[in-house]
Amino acid sequence: MGTMGELQMTEYSDLVAKRRLYIASEDWGNKIAQHYVCKGDVGDLGYGMGYFVYYNNGAVHKLSEGKIDIVQKSNSIEEVMDDYGRAHAGK
Repeated sequence: MGTMGELQMTEYSDLVAKRRLYIASEDWGNKIAQHYVCKGDVGDLGYGMGYFVYYNNGAVHKLSEGKIDIVQKSNSIEEVMDDYGRAHAGK
C-alpha cells in the first residue's frame, strides 16, 4: 500500500490531467469546424440566407447585414470534453 505522499501525488496528477483536458477541450471547442454561405429562400435549416460559422463546441453563428446572430448555443463543457476526446482518440 502506498504512502500518504504517494496518494496525494496521484490525486494531484489526476487533477492536473483533468484540468489539461478541460483547457484543451475549451480551446478546441472555440475553433471553427466549418463555414459556408447559404443563398436561397429557406436557407440553412430554415434560418435564411447568410454566412454560417459552425464551431467544434456545437455553436452556430449567422453573420449577415453586419451583425452576428447566435443560431445555436454551444454545448456544455462536459459534452465538448467528450467530443474532444472522440475527435482525438488514437492520436
